[in-house]
Amino acid sequence: MDKKEQVAMEAQKYIKEGDIVGLGSGTTASLFIRLLGKSNLKDRIVGVATSIASEKIAREVGIQTVDIDSVDWIDITVDGADEVDNDLNILKGGGGQLTREKKVRKKSKKYVIIISDEKLVQKIPERIGIPIEVLPFAHNTTLKDLEELGMTCKFRRDYITDNGNLICDCKPLEKFDLEKLDQKIKGITGVVETGLFLKGEKIILVSDGKEVKVLK
Repeated sequence: MDKKEQVAMEAQKYIKEGDIVGLGSGTTASLFIRLLGKSNLKDRIVGVATSIASEKIAREVGIQTVDIDSVDWIDITVDGADEVDNDLNILKGGGGQLTREKKVRKKSKKYVIIISDEKLVQKIPERIGIPIEVLPFAHNTTLKDLEELGMTCKFRRDYITDNGNLICDCKPLEKFDLEKLDQKIKGITGVVETGLFLKGEKIILVSDGKEVKVLK
């Protein structure tokens, strides 16, 4: 079975009637939304989308969506990830919607990440840089500030987030502490949010094409 389909199907088991469901972004999360739209729960839940694209898919398959400000909490969010490391730190933002994804996560009682096994790494970021959402104003100055933290940084070409901002992908040049680096990045004026999803309780569902393992 396709890994993404397998893990997206497994995630359906975590959804129950009456839930407010955070709908993640990316290919695996999009598949989850489409499968949820085919289930008998479609008319018994409401969704809070993390991106314009996810909201569009939800509406296409008949899932009612509501604005995040209209709910006091989200029962469960199901989202994908670009990398998950041995300490269950999560790297997101390959699709550029990291700020909205993080906002939805913060309001969620339960957080489920669905990935295929090739997304597992020893320590994030391993294969890709850290996506950082940056205001367009003085963005080159912000880039220089980020580089002064000891990273190589490059703006994603011809890409604008749903919030109207830019994405800068940064790779640390030396060993670093994830939490300290995250705080330093956020301390730069012009930075909106980072793709480092650290701490917090979460359930990681990992598919290898044969079975789905649960990491907590």
